[in-house]
Amino acid sequence: MASIPDEQVDIAIMHRCLVQITLDSIQKMVKRGIVEGVQLIDNSATITCKACKQAKATHKEIQKEHKALLSDALSEEIHSDVQGPSPIPSLGRRRYYVMFTNDFSCHTWLTSMRMKDETLTAYRAYAAWLSTQHGAKIKWLHSDSRGEYIGEVFSRFLAEQGTEQRLTMHDTPQHNGVGESLNHCLIECMHTFLIQATLPKSLWVEAAHFIIWLKNHSITRVLGDATLHEHLMGHKPNLAGLPEWGQRVWVHAGKSLKLGKHAALMHWISYDKGSSHAHRIYWLVIWSVTVERNVWFTANFTTVYTLPRPMHNQPPTSPVQGTPPPTDTTASSPDTSCITAAMDATTPSNIEW
Repeated sequence: MASIPDEQVDIAIMHRCLVQITLDSIQKMVKRGIVEGVQLIDNSATITCKACKQAKATHKEIQKEHKALLSDALSEEIHSDVQGPSPIPSLGRRRYYVMFTNDFSCHTWLTSMRMKDETLTAYRAYAAWLSTQHGAKIKWLHSDSRGEYIGEVFSRFLAEQGTEQRLTMHDTPQHNGVGESLNHCLIECMHTFLIQATLPKSLWVEAAHFIIWLKNHSITRVLGDATLHEHLMGHKPNLAGLPEWGQRVWVHAGKSLKLGKHAALMHWISYDKGSSHAHRIYWLVIWSVTVERNVWFTANFTTVYTLPRPMHNQPPTSPVQGTPPPTDTTASSPDTSCITAAMDATTPSNIEW
């Protein structure tokens, strides 16, 4: 029986007939005799398959780490990111927050918002703070290309301030690495705080503000052995007596009967705007946060300090449970000994800013 000659086939046709497998695989099968009955007309030809380009296109690889020098000046570049909406509103009915991180000091400013269109208001406040407190004007604002950053009013304000925008490509949040990475760490820490304190999830904004405060008073890989606070303010932060977020404290109950209870156990949330005498307290019974001065920490979280400490970042004075409160804590001297709450693992050990 006469043998049937091999069919001469173009490699492009074979590529389409064999479910778009690679040219190398086709050439290998024919050359090594793995398949019979066909011979390639042009074994060394290269082709461009439009169907393969359309079906197999992927994102270009993005480097996991961005290697670049820090800015030389405080206001040279600011990184920003908006997160939300949260499925659970805060006590103030807020579902969004925006962060501004200084590239020079890595210091972060966080503002919670009810709607995303409040981003410009938050940015105005941050820019004014930099200008008034540090005499700095922002040169570049680095953010993604979402609508809250590219609106006409926002763009006009940046132009009036002489600030240039550095927008990431659409669908490429990785290029806004500083903001996205910080947001990931912030959400992890918020979850940890809420679980650790067994408090309602509606306190996520209060937790976020305190976590950012802690970040600004901690070290980071970028700055090495200096805290963000020291890099920005020029002096080291004093964390003596830092309370645990959500810990139970005694709070003066205000007007009460002479024979009634004069204090109640509530939850400590944070200092109010950095004041050493004003505490933000969460009242579980009324689902509300108030600012209080008459606060005493429970004995389980107290440490005695007898040496004088500097005035800046001084934690509030706190008498021992059962002792009468001071008559005027605002007039107390920084030289006197005080009893303050001790820090007890406020952040998970695997978080690195």
